[in-house]
Amino acid sequence: MRLRPVFHAFALGVLMQSAAAAQAPLADVAGLIEGGRSSMWGLDLVAVGEYVAGAPPLPLPLPLRVRVPAPIDLAAEKLADEESYMDVYHILKEENSCSRFFGGSAGALEAFNDFARQLRKKALGDGALAIRMKGRYTIYRNNLTGASFRLFEEAAINSNGPFFIRIPFAQAARVHIGRFLIPSRGARALTLLHELGHLVRGADGEWLLPNDGGDRRLSERNTREVEGRCLEQLMTLGD
Repeated sequence: MRLRPVFHAFALGVLMQSAAAAQAPLADVAGLIEGGRSSMWGLDLVAVGEYVAGAPPLPLPLPLRVRVPAPIDLAAEKLADEESYMDVYHILKEENSCSRFFGGSAGALEAFNDFARQLRKKALGDGALAIRMKGRYTIYRNNLTGASFRLFEEAAINSNGPFFIRIPFAQAARVHIGRFLIPSRGARALTLLHELGHLVRGADGEWLLPNDGGDRRLSERNTREVEGRCLEQLMTLGD
């Protein structure tokens, strides 16, 4: 992953001032989206977080504090799915219930852009597995925005899974993400937003969505949570 200079500058400043660092002590499990009547989840993770902490930043001019990250240059960087990336980017860019759930546009798009740069298409076997995140993770904090999020060593979209595979018409009504049939734009955007919920830290210090690997009911509940916050925006995407 490519970190922007702001992370380097503030991480270096914090280390010089306080040399404070902490590690997440618990193993973590990546949450993966369900698909239709059968479901598959990610692998258990042996995950170690690296969190840089320090004194509150100095006050900054308001336009700088709330500046929204620009979209990724699609001509310069190869993304796993450009259409879905742009759908989610435009949802999170606006002031709405969805972007507020993820902590506001500036922080949400900072996390989403880095996640999208990392995400790759990969054959993970047939079935309902849509996205898998695994490996050690690192936690990042941007003192300009207050955004805090984690990224795993690997994040992959299953090229043989529901994100891309066209379902026969006779089965399509039974296979969905939330209320959205797969692989519609709404279903793919909801899948990405679900995963983003496992990466973004809330104001209470917890991940917005609890880890749901291996727990179908919790995974479905997490999907409903994101869908409820983002339904109005997802409904505008169509098929």
